[in-house]
Amino acid sequence: MAKKIVSLVREPDLEEAPTELSYPTMLKELSLQALSRERLYDYEGKSARAVRERIREVKTKVRKCLGLSARDLPARPRRVAERPAVQCDGFSITPVAIERGRGWYISGHLYVPDGLTQPAPAVLHVHGHSYQGKSAQSYVRRSRGLARRGFVVLFVDFPGADERTESGHALWYPVLANLPLQSIMVQDNSAALTYLAGLPFVDEKRMGVTGPSGGGNQTAFLAAVEDRLAASAPCIAPTMMYEHANSGSGAWCHCEAVPNLAAEGVEYHDLLAAAAPRPQRVFNGIRDPLFPIIGARRAVKQAAFAYRALKAKGSCDLEEHYCEHGCPASFREGLYRFFEKALKRPGDVAGPGGEGDDIDMSDPRLKALPKRPARFLTVADLYRARLRGAKRTKPSAARIGRLLGWRSRSADARAMVRVEGRRWLRVLLQTGDGAMIPVVIRQEGRGPLALLVSDGGKEAALARAESAWPRVAAFDWRGQGETTPADKGWHWRAAHYLAIGGEPLPGGRATDLIAVARWLRREGLEVGRIVALGPEASIVACLAASVEAELPPVELHEMVRTLRDAPGLVGQLPLTAWVPGLALAADIPQLLRGLGRRAVVKSWLNPGEEPGRES
Repeated sequence: MAKKIVSLVREPDLEEAPTELSYPTMLKELSLQALSRERLYDYEGKSARAVRERIREVKTKVRKCLGLSARDLPARPRRVAERPAVQCDGFSITPVAIERGRGWYISGHLYVPDGLTQPAPAVLHVHGHSYQGKSAQSYVRRSRGLARRGFVVLFVDFPGADERTESGHALWYPVLANLPLQSIMVQDNSAALTYLAGLPFVDEKRMGVTGPSGGGNQTAFLAAVEDRLAASAPCIAPTMMYEHANSGSGAWCHCEAVPNLAAEGVEYHDLLAAAAPRPQRVFNGIRDPLFPIIGARRAVKQAAFAYRALKAKGSCDLEEHYCEHGCPASFREGLYRFFEKALKRPGDVAGPGGEGDDIDMSDPRLKALPKRPARFLTVADLYRARLRGAKRTKPSAARIGRLLGWRSRSADARAMVRVEGRRWLRVLLQTGDGAMIPVVIRQEGRGPLALLVSDGGKEAALARAESAWPRVAAFDWRGQGETTPADKGWHWRAAHYLAIGGEPLPGGRATDLIAVARWLRREGLEVGRIVALGPEASIVACLAASVEAELPPVELHEMVRTLRDAPGLVGQLPLTAWVPGLALAADIPQLLRGLGRRAVVKSWLNPGEEPGRES
């Protein structure tokens, strides 16, 4: 990445008031590096025995990354409430409320074809990021099309959609407790599958799952870990994670990013292969800007090798349509044909076909939860419940380091550019993992330096330091100040990709802080203390001090009191501050006790309301 600094060399005046320069691709390059660190498993030419062993390994790793124990799947409802069916054209809709755990409700619609004479094939329908959920006409159309072809369909809302609005969605803080949103949805969908399998008019041996976009990712994860499914059709979502980061134009929702998946050596082709030997068809748009078709082709091609090795009756194939991120009529017709071939048998109801007319989904008779239950849990409640069961020990530097993806050698920085003026020394450092760190050092005064790290970057830090600390150094951590990406959405995207790659962004930023402190020490510049200005800076400084014993004492401003407060800190603290698994290993008080006199808290951050979405 050294070639990125040539523009800084040409900057005309680096001494007093330099023009801000950006390194717009740095977070992307670091993300791609993290996602590609583990070698991909190649299914081509492998024996059936090797493929079966790999699939078992993938299932175990996916469950681990989802934070699922052996008892979590298959999930079983605690209670189910069905309301009276509403008759439609060729089928009926029964509103269903599934209580997976006490107070955790899943709202859904059960589509039952008219004229069933034997247990029918069934499809679980999961949806993407329309928060209308099961009431969104674009999704309802697919459910109608399946029901009018003789399939029983259970269409469930994901957390935060339609009748589950208050549950919360698009939240990243649950990863602190190894509870990614995808884990919650996998358990919800598994419980919905249990309900579906128990219906007397459903053939439990012929159940499938499908969904578009975010629902496509739900489909792939569920099919990878749920052995009760007989077929799956993930739509407009499957693509290699590396390719999504490299050429996709948008980020996943927090619910789709599963920390440490790539670090465990699992890529998207492994998710698809884990469904073998059950029939699977991936549907993607050739012009989809979010989920690049090139990544879908690569994932399906590799998974198909696994199917061939197992001599599966079904196959894993890709059906491409000339469209962007959507499901046009030809797309839906292909979906219906796939399930008819994969799940139907003689004697099943054919149905009238077509998709019928739109249904008024605002009809109060279609409410699964016409009255909000007295006990109605949210994602925040599940998060806190997970923490209550955590058994924490004294946090060791090694354990915190593993959570951060910490590599000590990455903090051995070298100076790429150095410009010395009358008052200021300006340096561009490069860390061992390739990040660029712009550093400024005020050379006036005597005594040790105060090394400032701020949520607002070095310029904000220096503005606050004008009178308080006469001799200071400040820097921009990766993705901040001069290194801010041109597309600011890359803060969000990097938080996902780096976590998936096992190198979370806070760990990289802790590396930057340690790298600057080490470099200053090598230069003979004594750092008396590190001053962290802001809640994210305080967390980063606390974590850095926890893994680097030689770091100077840290002074923390607006520090988080406890990670139990995370739901109430949405909006006050950037999602980029959260480290997957940290809350299960150590809470803030334990980290501070471990640092002893090496840390002093100057002010605390107080939690506020608990928004249902983080971005």
